[in-house]
Amino acid sequence: MDLNRINPEIHSAALLESLPTGKAKRAYDSKIIYLISGETSYTVGGGKKSRMAPGNLLFIPAGCVYTIKSKYMRAVVLSFGFTPSEDGKVCPSPALEADFDESLCGRIPEESAFSSPIFIEDLEGERDGLIRMCNIFLSENGFYLAELSAMLKLLLIKIAEHSDSNALPSSMVENLDNYIRENIHDEIYNTELGAIFGYHPFYISKLLKDKRGITLHQYVISYRMKYACSLLRTTERAIAEIADDAGFTDASYFTKTFKASFGMTPKEYRNKFSGDHI
Repeated sequence: MDLNRINPEIHSAALLESLPTGKAKRAYDSKIIYLISGETSYTVGGGKKSRMAPGNLLFIPAGCVYTIKSKYMRAVVLSFGFTPSEDGKVCPSPALEADFDESLCGRIPEESAFSSPIFIEDLEGERDGLIRMCNIFLSENGFYLAELSAMLKLLLIKIAEHSDSNALPSSMVENLDNYIRENIHDEIYNTELGAIFGYHPFYISKLLKDKRGITLHQYVISYRMKYACSLLRTTERAIAEIADDAGFTDASYFTKTFKASFGMTPKEYRNKFSGDHI
């Protein structure tokens, strides 16, 4: 889901000082747990036991099994959906489920970039804003749901930006590569890729930068350059024609980009490597 288009709907916002502990639960809605004080251990999605400290935030996607265990903790817990209810009515839900309930599995399927649990260590700066969200939810004053939706959307964007995932999912890398390869002759826009793969384009670009050291735009250009190199090596087609086939509408821009990438013009490259195979 494109983060530009989400309109999150708060179902519950609570400041809790005690939590049901130890037993497995299944998230009825998507959840954000932000620890204000104390310490807790948790598991999500069948993963290993981990600890939370003050300032830590945990996102749990809808339908995910989790456990929370703590002797004492004070935490903000948000329960929400990424889109408004179909009937236009807010469906209240518990801040935290009591126990594991198989019947709740998939109650609200979320098609979003937030398909897996996310843990972030350093979000001290969000503490006051999260507490304020709880107070607004309890007040029910004016357009409080609209205000909460806007605040939550900003928080979700920050979570996406702060997510310490170091790599794109392997399936996404493969699908991204295939899409670029199949559409290399056409213009490819970041917003288009974001909509197709269900991620905000800035989020994809950040993950690519973390993993491969290049932005999404540079990733697309690298594919175009590789394709152009292949044609220069193995065909005698005109350079302008190769530029157009590789998705460059301007032959001079193609030449400039090519030289910046390889330190030589397309013609020089052809003269040097003609007859070689990639």
